[in-house]
Amino acid sequence: MKKGKLLLAFYLGLLHISLAQNMHQQILATINVKESAISVSDKVEVPAGLFDDKNTAFLYLNKNLKITNVDGGSIVAVETEKEDAIFKKYKLTLKKSSKGSFAISYSGSIKDDIKESAAEYARGFSETKGTISEQGIYLAGSTYWLPKFDKDVLSSFDLDVAIDKEWLIVSQGVRTKNEIQDGERKITYQSPEPMDEVYLIGAKWTEYSKQLDKVEVQAFLRTPDEELANKYLDVTSGYLKMYEALIGPYPYAKFALVENFWETGYGMPSFTLLGEKIIRFPWILYSSYPHELLHNYWGNGVFVDYSQGNWCEGITAYMADHLLQEQQGNGSTYRRTTLQKFTDYVNEENDMPINKFLNRNNSAEEAIGYGKVLMVNNMLRKDLGDETFLKAYQKFYKDNKFSKASFSDIRKSFEEVSGQNMTSFFDQWINRKGAPSLAIEKVESSKNGNEFQLTFTLNQMQKEDVFDVKIPVAVYLENAEEVRWENVVMDKRTQNYSFTYAQKPLKVAVDPEFNIMRRLDRLEVPSSLSQVFGGVKTTLIVPSSGDHTTAYKALADTWKATQEAQGKNALVVMDSELDKIPTGESVWILGFENKFYENDLQTTYTSAFDDKTNELISNLIQNGSLVYAIPNPENAAQSVGFVGAASDEAIAALTRKLPHYGKYGYLGFEGNEATNVLKGSLPALGSPLEVTINEGMVKAKIVPGNALYPMN
Repeated sequence: MKKGKLLLAFYLGLLHISLAQNMHQQILATINVKESAISVSDKVEVPAGLFDDKNTAFLYLNKNLKITNVDGGSIVAVETEKEDAIFKKYKLTLKKSSKGSFAISYSGSIKDDIKESAAEYARGFSETKGTISEQGIYLAGSTYWLPKFDKDVLSSFDLDVAIDKEWLIVSQGVRTKNEIQDGERKITYQSPEPMDEVYLIGAKWTEYSKQLDKVEVQAFLRTPDEELANKYLDVTSGYLKMYEALIGPYPYAKFALVENFWETGYGMPSFTLLGEKIIRFPWILYSSYPHELLHNYWGNGVFVDYSQGNWCEGITAYMADHLLQEQQGNGSTYRRTTLQKFTDYVNEENDMPINKFLNRNNSAEEAIGYGKVLMVNNMLRKDLGDETFLKAYQKFYKDNKFSKASFSDIRKSFEEVSGQNMTSFFDQWINRKGAPSLAIEKVESSKNGNEFQLTFTLNQMQKEDVFDVKIPVAVYLENAEEVRWENVVMDKRTQNYSFTYAQKPLKVAVDPEFNIMRRLDRLEVPSSLSQVFGGVKTTLIVPSSGDHTTAYKALADTWKATQEAQGKNALVVMDSELDKIPTGESVWILGFENKFYENDLQTTYTSAFDDKTNELISNLIQNGSLVYAIPNPENAAQSVGFVGAASDEAIAALTRKLPHYGKYGYLGFEGNEATNVLKGSLPALGSPLEVTINEGMVKAKIVPGNALYPMN
């Protein structure tokens, strides 16, 4: 133990020398859970430049915390502009003799209730800025439980916590002490790595751990479950191996799965905070969990310079969620869904450049900050190749670890590795909003001697200016075993292309693998719930008769508030008020009793299902819940969603659940808890970007490319 502390102290000293521009804090916190109270003493070593030439600086602290003492300086309160702000502003003046450090003590109660407003409902989880309660403790930068300066600065720290002996604490860094003394638990965390905020998370957990080479993997569960803990501990080894091969050494000495007391999916430096329901979904091990682990590289290893936009969510989604699907051969489907979300949720009113994205507050922001950034990274990879793509991000990680970085730093790494000037690419995709919409026309084939000439015209249909984009075009030739790929460069509104082949061209498909960032034509993709949720204007039609009218009205009112919180328009009407469903907007038809309900799944789409599925659908109509989305029969550019259930309880459950099932075209649920038993996508109507030219047998099939990291 002593040797470990000496090594850590030595490492801390080295970091202080090399990272002199950062703060260091020695924090002593005593927590009284029953009173929701905390007492803090914080000794702060400040870097040169944080204070002005008069030795003054502004800092912020939670308004419920009362300052009791300041050593090394004087502090006065400053009027806060926002009355509803969680913090209070202070002016701190250091004494000349302080030598760049001061100590501040304060105490008070912190209990910001967990809320789920309409906007937060759209995000998919509740939120609190910070709380100390019998359920658990959550203190973060948003809590302002530690002094926060108006100038952006990172901080290393030592954190000592005294709390009831039944409680455990998790924070960043290495836990160097966990003892019970005089009826209290004393815990120490040391983080020699600089952080952009300090977390203090607490609960009455059961702790599990496993050593993987230099990394300790931990699980903190609110309910003892060794089998569940071992699943997470075991799977972590493979993910660490994968990301160390892709990017570089894991940046921390630990990675902990921490069970939260409300539903979250947070990634913090060296740990992830997941809700009790989320961690028990088996698919989380292969989706959200690797995503949060990867955040220890992107966002929590290299921090985000938010002044130039949030780059980390998109690359994390690309190297985690997309990569795992790519390993299973589903990369193109994942990219299609990503583009579909952008097409469905982003419009002229809510679109913005990537460099304006900070956090996900609604589906449109997610489609830009996660989805569009993911697709920009995919285009970089396809243009430059896997090797260059990975080397660029390895360099970016190495050069910027434990510091704040921006898209400009990513561009710099790609330029240095590739030897290319990437200014125009990054300016177009990062600093400009929008995306191209493509159309193909005048597809013709002619024979000239022993050769065949293929000609076609591509158009960019969007209202915005033309994009400079490299478009993959698949050409299917007669008797060919493989698809012929042509990567065409398009930088005009309309461009003509011509190619010569020894075999007859049979079919042409523009970007069939969905490799470029673009808006999709509605006919390229099957109808989905996201198309209905994404409508700028929505009408929700409630049945005027039946046993569940009140429950459907409550669902409609909740979704209406969610839409309006995202700046959209929504109208709730009874079916008796309409003669026909609207055609120029998204529509929800609610209830089997609704006069506009038709059993479309077993009429128009019956051939899409086998006998067993058709039987299940019939049973769900009678005893369960059925949900689907189809094109509006009077306007294929709009979608109609249907929700029908057999009980008020199931309707209430679907109200919460369905916004998380946006990518699906049909869903079935059983019971009052609405347990999912059926999901999938209905057939697309046929892509207008795929054109058959000549009769003939098409033998070639598109083979998915290699994954960025192959599956073992």
